[in-house]
Amino acid sequence: MAERFLAIDPGERRTGVAATDWTGTISIPLERIDHKGFDALPDLLAPVVAERQTQVLVVGIPLGADGQQGPQAMKVQALANKLRARFPDVEVVTMDEAHSSDVAHAQLKSAGIKAAKRRQHVDSLAALEILRRYRGES
Repeated sequence: MAERFLAIDPGERRTGVAATDWTGTISIPLERIDHKGFDALPDLLAPVVAERQTQVLVVGIPLGADGQQGPQAMKVQALANKLRARFPDVEVVTMDEAHSSDVAHAQLKSAGIKAAKRRQHVDSLAALEILRRYRGES
């Protein structure tokens, strides 16, 4: 069975989500999750983790230019720890999400999508960028 990945670009109000397909070969953006704070996120992710039969959950973490964790990265690290506890059978890893939103915005802009529409899709495309980086895809 192919390894199945799920990636998130967590934010305080919106979390982008991307996953591999059932064969584990193609990475695709999924619908973003709207929420308030990180506390509800593990429960909101549970149906997606189950439906996608996730084996590896990649959490985008905002590291500083020096690779160190600032206050937001520490919050995301705490979220990753909660996800490990919530999903003990899933490997939870963190991946530097530096500039993933910038890449997503650029892709949407080059596709001719107007700014108002870009906001609807940028979070999950950022998660897709995180997943691609983790898997070594270009």
